[in-house]
Amino acid sequence: MTGTAIMTSIIEILTGGITGVATGIGGGLTTLVSNLFFTGTGETQTLSVFAVILVVFAGISLALGLCRWVVNWISSFGSRNR
Repeated sequence: MTGTAIMTSIIEILTGGITGVATGIGGGLTTLVSNLFFTGTGETQTLSVFAVILVVFAGISLALGLCRWVVNWISSFGSRNR
């Protein structure tokens, strides 16, 4: 076996292992998110209570952050001084 063939074999083994680990982690994360955010099966899936509460609080946070940004911008008349 030549040096190039040995290096090719090593790289194939490493990339195969990395691909397998990444596939396993991705599948696990997909299952975790599905179990946290969705209830029901098949075509009748709905958002879970946790997901609804998370969306509500994210919306409130976004609204408050945007309001603060607008008030700071208007109060400074567009200048960068604070």
